[in-house]
Amino acid sequence: MKRVGHFAKGASLRLLSSFCAIAIILASLQVERAQVRSPYDDGAFALGQLLVRLQTTASALHTGAHPDDEDSALIARLARGDGARVAYLALNRGEGGQNIIGPELFETLGVIRTEELLQARRLDGGEQFFTRAFDFGFTKTRAEAAARWGEREILADMVRVIRLFRPLVIIARFTGTPADGHGQHQLAGYLTPLAFRLAADPKAFPEQLAEGLRPWRALKIYVSEGFRRGADPNNRPTLLLDTGRHDELLGRSYFEIAMYGRSQHKSQEMGTLELLGPQTSGVRLLESAAGAGDERSVFDGIDVTIRGIAQLAGIRDARIIERLGVIQDLARRALREFDAMEPRKLIPILAEGLRRTRELRASLRASGESEEAKYEADFLLAQKEAQFSEALWRAAAIRVDALADDETVVAGDRLNVTARVFLSDERAVEIKAIRLRAPAGWRLEEVAPESNALLVASEFEGRETPQHQARFRITVPDGEGPTMPYWLREPRDGDLFRWTSDAPKARPFDAPLVSAEVEAVIGGEPVTITAPVQYRYADPVRGEIRREINVVPMVSVALDPELVIVPTSAQETERRVFVRLSSNASRAVNGRVSLHVPTGWRVEPASAPFALERKGEKGTLVFTVRVPGGARADAYSISAEAEIEGRRFALAEREISYPHIQTHRVYAPAQATFRVFDLKVAPVRVGYIMGSGDRVPEAIRQMGLDVTLLNEDDLAVGDLARFDVIVVGIRASQVRPDFVANNRRLLDYVRQGGTLIVQYQRPDYVERGLAPFPAKMAARVTDENAPVKILVPDHPAFNFPNKITADDWRGWVQERSLYNFTTYDARYVPLLESHDAGEPPQTGGEVYAEIGRGKYVYTSYAWFRQLPAGVPGAYRLFANLLSLAKAPSRVERSRAVKIDSRRFAESQTARVSSSRKLSASAQAGGTR
Repeated sequence: MKRVGHFAKGASLRLLSSFCAIAIILASLQVERAQVRSPYDDGAFALGQLLVRLQTTASALHTGAHPDDEDSALIARLARGDGARVAYLALNRGEGGQNIIGPELFETLGVIRTEELLQARRLDGGEQFFTRAFDFGFTKTRAEAAARWGEREILADMVRVIRLFRPLVIIARFTGTPADGHGQHQLAGYLTPLAFRLAADPKAFPEQLAEGLRPWRALKIYVSEGFRRGADPNNRPTLLLDTGRHDELLGRSYFEIAMYGRSQHKSQEMGTLELLGPQTSGVRLLESAAGAGDERSVFDGIDVTIRGIAQLAGIRDARIIERLGVIQDLARRALREFDAMEPRKLIPILAEGLRRTRELRASLRASGESEEAKYEADFLLAQKEAQFSEALWRAAAIRVDALADDETVVAGDRLNVTARVFLSDERAVEIKAIRLRAPAGWRLEEVAPESNALLVASEFEGRETPQHQARFRITVPDGEGPTMPYWLREPRDGDLFRWTSDAPKARPFDAPLVSAEVEAVIGGEPVTITAPVQYRYADPVRGEIRREINVVPMVSVALDPELVIVPTSAQETERRVFVRLSSNASRAVNGRVSLHVPTGWRVEPASAPFALERKGEKGTLVFTVRVPGGARADAYSISAEAEIEGRRFALAEREISYPHIQTHRVYAPAQATFRVFDLKVAPVRVGYIMGSGDRVPEAIRQMGLDVTLLNEDDLAVGDLARFDVIVVGIRASQVRPDFVANNRRLLDYVRQGGTLIVQYQRPDYVERGLAPFPAKMAARVTDENAPVKILVPDHPAFNFPNKITADDWRGWVQERSLYNFTTYDARYVPLLESHDAGEPPQTGGEVYAEIGRGKYVYTSYAWFRQLPAGVPGAYRLFANLLSLAKAPSRVERSRAVKIDSRRFAESQTARVSSSRKLSASAQAGGTR
């Protein structure tokens, strides 16, 4: 067996195409990685599904705006039931939503939701695409979404995906009208028909054609029923697709499969039942070049057989058409003779189908057909070749597994990899070569066989004995940057991500850094089997876990906290900051850390040494930053860097890791922002009930207050009276059953003199009677710059201890408020009014009630976004809410006004008297 330590050697020319289309095809057929293990992609399930796909050239692209917009039952029906190539195009990655499972928001939340979409696609059988759009949050109009993103830019990305994927059918999730609700939904529905037409126009987006893409005209476009069936009388379906049909091969209905996939959207709390029995997905035909009539499938009127490739591509040569028919017969025969108990019987049929497909592709290139016809036919035949090839090695029961000895590697360091081949019948397969594929500039060396220790997951498991294996040592070049999601490598342009020229544009993530390729001969035909190199370990609870290989910096350098609030002061103010160090190196490292501060500021010490002995070791250095007295109100940046052996490291690594997704790392400069502004807060004791994705407790600590996070025992039997104020985190009614169970006790705390501040909740909060008095909620103000009117100007919330002005509502990020009270009991006092342009006033965004001796506030203003972003006005406003427990009472305020009036009158009398004395003295002096 020939073993090759790099990609180029040993590659079979029969597997390469001179057409530039090959790169596009390979990208289109890229298998998405996902942490979830689909039961339908192994063994007889996988082979049976492949044989179904071999029969057809059907393809469909489904469009929507966000993760979870897709009709996943429709995707599962078309992909797993009809054997079609199906993809979902989401305009964005869901960065603007809330996170029900952790603290990540914005870009990092987008990484989680990208992964969750891949989990869903792994199950329902679809592929996944995106545009450059950053989800800036809820909007009510198409115009606002278009203005934030740029209509042309999003349209260009949609056209790119259509030209890349080349679907026969496009299915929009939304209509493009206000009936879609969310403004981003409306824009997705509006742009889909435009993209459908422009993708076929050779004059549209010529820069894409310069990259090698070609125009593509889909034959049909539909729009689905949307989320609320029957809600839009102008969108009645013309075709109902049966998604509740039981699939004998898979043992489940497509709806069941899809709902299992939908439950992977865990950050959105989308877990759902996998319902049995009849289910349908409705679509309405908008336009067709394949005729209309009484449809039973979205592919009716289109010849999606292998022989039909001739008609789709415009092939006229009768000999080519005849050979397509032969390949079609072989595909049908393979499906007909499929025996799950003896799949190897299919090897001769599949090998012949693969050989004839390859021969036809070679003949097609030399034929007299038009270049366009050859391109389109070759595009479809390349898919058939890939499917025949995969079906062949699956029928031969080949397993390729490539394992590295670590999950991460530092630039300049080495990684050991073992690529292994497991065969159930060595007589059916000849292994010709094992090689690795790695980025350009990486050094790959094959090494002599060593002990099997690398392959043992734990001492309790037996050794694995592959029939073939090769070991490699990989050296990562110095200067190799860290691995991170490609769309986050560059700063955003407003609400659009920047794609670099080498990025896999529109794809979920980059391809794996390192892959193993095994060249085998099965039934006389060469095939190449690819598997990503992974790190495998045994979690004591979850069992086997696999992670992809990442390049990481030698040392992660992070400033903590990343945001420091400094009230304006005439005196010098000092703040402690921590530099968190974490070693990724396989050896001991030592160096010095320095902080860089604005001119006129001081830092002690100027620098500090550190030593980290082993990989994974962490260290913390403490610095004191001194802010000069009289520093003007502004945002100031400080940064940290570590110097090791003359090399500088200044990136903070953040790991995004949850059990249901693949681990990812994102990097940002090791910086912190000091926000200096006028801020006062009363010395109150704060208890906090954590909600979801909630960093508000950190912000309260930034104000100089101690915060106690309340657990179940605290809420059930703890002494709540020790707190001046208790704050309830966002969506606590959904994620904290103990909060719901002890809500009555919290209201008793208010009656006895406590202050309870409830941040935004979902409608279940009022529907379950958790609010002290009746209310209904739903409305929101999506424009973060919407004017805000103070309805009770003399209320302490706007006067103590900070005097609130119009400036405090400036500089907000993503939304004013969400889930406001829409109607409410008269015992609530509305404090603020704000509304989006063209809408009626909304007074339920912040309401106040006095209950017994205490105070209750429901505030749906987006504090959970403003406070982590360091918005000064939000801090001042929230500080006043926290200070309500110490605010003067009405009687005290009235008395204070009287005292101030008396003192003012006395001061005026004294001033007049003093003036008279001065005048008399002046006159006396004048006569002398």
